[in-house]
Amino acid sequence: MRRTLLCFQAVFLACTVLAIALTPDISSAATCEKWAGKVVSLQGTVDAKVAGGTQWQPAKQNDTYCPGDMLRTGRRSRAEVALQNHPLLRLDENSTITFAGMKDERTSLIDMLSGAALFFSRVTRNLEVRTATVNAGVEGTEFFIRVEEDKTSLSIFEGKVLATNEAGSLAVTTGQSAVAEKGKAPVPAVVVRPRDAVRWAIYYPPVVYARPADYGNIPDAGLRDMMQKSVDAYWKGDLAGAFSAIDGVSKDVSDPRFFTYRASLLLTVGRVGEAGTDID
Repeated sequence: MRRTLLCFQAVFLACTVLAIALTPDISSAATCEKWAGKVVSLQGTVDAKVAGGTQWQPAKQNDTYCPGDMLRTGRRSRAEVALQNHPLLRLDENSTITFAGMKDERTSLIDMLSGAALFFSRVTRNLEVRTATVNAGVEGTEFFIRVEEDKTSLSIFEGKVLATNEAGSLAVTTGQSAVAEKGKAPVPAVVVRPRDAVRWAIYYPPVVYARPADYGNIPDAGLRDMMQKSVDAYWKGDLAGAFSAIDGVSKDVSDPRFFTYRASLLLTVGRVGEAGTDID
C-alpha cells in the first residue's frame, strides 16, 4: 500500500512538472502591482508576449500588461490600448510595441519597434515614445507616429513634442510634422493632409449586416462557398478567419455583392484605401 502511494505521488509530481513546462506564456497582469497597458478594444489578429517570454499569445479585450510585456497587431488588424496615466494609444496594423512602464508619476513610456500609432487623450497627458531613430517626449492630447526601418515620422494635431536623438533635437507643436532618419537630427517635414494618415484609427459603423444565407444564390459555387465561410467567421468574431476565407478569390470575380461585403469588412479594421478600391 505504501509503495503504491509513493508511486502515485511520483507520477502526480511528474505530470505536474510536465504540465507546467508545456503551459504557454500567459498574461502577466497578476505579476505587477500596476499594469502598464490595458487592451480596451481590438479587431483582427492581436498578440502579446510577456517580459522574458518566448511565445506570442492572442490578446483579448480587457487584458492588462506589465512593464516589459509586448503587444503586436497583424495585417488588417488594429488595437486600442489604455496606458497607466489614462491616455489611449491606437495601434495600426503590423505594429509592435513594448510597455516600458512609467518614467515618473505622470509620464508613460512606450518602446515602438514598428508600425504606426495615434496617441489620444481628452486632457493633456505626458508620454514618451522611444524608437530606433528618435525619442519623442509628448505633452498634449493628440499626435501620430510612424516607425519605419530607418526613420520615424511625427505629426502633432494638438500639443507639443520634443524629438531628440544623438544628432540633435527639434520642438514640434500643433499643426507641425517632423521626420528623424537614422544618424540624422530630427527636421521639420511638410505633410499636406496629415489627418489622412490616421484614417485607419476611425470607427466606421457597419453598413452591411450580411448572413451566410444571403449569398446562397451566387451562381459561382466557389465564390458562394468562400463568402458564406467568411460571413460565418465574421459573426463569430473571427475577423482574421473572415479575411482568410476570401483571400483566394479569383481576380476575375465581378459579383458586386463580393466587393460590397469585402469593403465593409475592410472598414471594420480601418483599411479605408482598400475599401475605397472595392467600392469604386
